[in-house]
Amino acid sequence: MCSYLYRRGAAYCTRMIVPSRLRQIIGKRDLGRSLRTKDLSEAKRLLPSWLAEAQSIIAAADAELAKQADPSVAVAGYPFTQADHDRERENDRFWREVDVGEEAKDEAAEAFSKRLQRPEGELTGDEAAAARLLKGAKLERDRYRERYQRRKRSDQHGRKNEVRENVFWVNPAFAPAATLLSTTIVDLWAAERKSKQKGIDTHRAVARWFYERVGQKPVDQITRQDVLTFKTKLLEEGQSPANIKMKLRRLLTLLQWAADNGHVASNPALGISIKDTQAAKNRRKPFDLPALNAIFSSAVYANGERPIQGRGEAAYWLPLLALFTGARLEELGQLRPDDVAHLPYPDPDGREQSGWFLKLVEVEGENATELKTAESERLIPIHPELERLGFVGFAQAMKDDERERLFHKFTPGPYGNLTHKWGQWFANDLRNACGVTDCAPSAPMAQI
Repeated sequence: MCSYLYRRGAAYCTRMIVPSRLRQIIGKRDLGRSLRTKDLSEAKRLLPSWLAEAQSIIAAADAELAKQADPSVAVAGYPFTQADHDRERENDRFWREVDVGEEAKDEAAEAFSKRLQRPEGELTGDEAAAARLLKGAKLERDRYRERYQRRKRSDQHGRKNEVRENVFWVNPAFAPAATLLSTTIVDLWAAERKSKQKGIDTHRAVARWFYERVGQKPVDQITRQDVLTFKTKLLEEGQSPANIKMKLRRLLTLLQWAADNGHVASNPALGISIKDTQAAKNRRKPFDLPALNAIFSSAVYANGERPIQGRGEAAYWLPLLALFTGARLEELGQLRPDDVAHLPYPDPDGREQSGWFLKLVEVEGENATELKTAESERLIPIHPELERLGFVGFAQAMKDDERERLFHKFTPGPYGNLTHKWGQWFANDLRNACGVTDCAPSAPMAQI
């Protein structure tokens, strides 16, 4: 491993600790500089010449110290003791370990970067996603550099003529950053709306798509023609009307927020959309009777099977709960044992009755529950058929076992939703095990 070498930002740098006895003579605690290269092998090639230079500085300082009347006296005014030597050795050991660790990370990063340069077909799904993100980041970096150089040239020209034209020149390094749709506007919009991470990512992705097709520019320079060009290029790429409509709607949302908050004079995307002639055909259809029969006569219900990917009892209860309650999948997936409660209620004649209910409420804390909107909080009577099948007993058993949730085998997905993987399993099970291919989940199984 190579010591004295570490990475700061994109470039490799060098660092050597100056012995404390020589720091006043040299005037520094350490010696180092940037090697101005991102390539590890090139940095290793440049390192020996820098080491020779640094060691010559150390040797010259030692020679200067030897000329002093009492070389045992430290520059700071106290004897240079064995403890000082020990501290220096410990400091040097620490920085060598840091250098070794940083170099190992750099070599791993360099190997991963080279792998991402392979054709997308040779990459895993995660690697392909990382390659696209890296490409987008490099594209944005290059555009920043290009705009900075153009501004620098323009400002330098203006500075030459500032007296004649009364132009005030501002150093680009201290100029305010441009308000970009993909960064500033998305961040401000998300902070105000308190958007979840999935919503932030999808809107930022649309902003990146927009810039990749029309060029990056500050939000106040985006024109209606830019939005039309974006729409045209998506059509030329063969994207479906439904996808284009979704992207235009998210772009409209960001630009409308920018307009409402004084970043642009008006929303250039207003009125720009696309007619989806297949919308009615592709609209999600409810499960018909044959589809429901296929689902509830599958091996889960007929043979008592509990597939691993179906997360145990969730494979059995979630479709039934969706059928009898109409609740959303995530609302059901995050239920806790205490959310199945026996509560009083008045009958039509005003007499007090009692029964079993599902409590769909938002709860903060370690085992938090979230609803789509504040208005989604509600009590749902538990259907007698669910009671007959044993749902209340199942909930009580989970409570006796001190389970935090009814369906405790769920693990959070990429955006924290508990039912992400279960939903994927159920969709595959519908097609492969139940033979349901022309129906999509809808009421009464609204979100399965």
